Amino acid sequence: MINEKELLNLIQTSIKSKKKITLKSNSDNTDGWDSLGQLSILTSLDKKLNGKTSKLSSLATADSIVKILKILKSKRFLK
Repeated sequence: MINEKELLNLIQTSIKSKKKITLKSNSDNTDGWDSLGQLSILTSLDKKLNGKTSKLSSLATADSIVKILKILKSKRFLK
């Protein structure tokens, strides 16, 4: 399980963004959130959740914090 604050920190660390990650962050308005950044987010998230997210193909195309949160909530990975 992960909470919202942990998720925001994980994404910020994964993409090495100097800009604070918020609920409004997405791949269009966040430097570092490109295809490699997306892969880094997925890898970090999968490590944090002990491999449980690797089968969630919808996460691969989730290009915003809101979309990632919705997917994690629907699968009950979010506190």
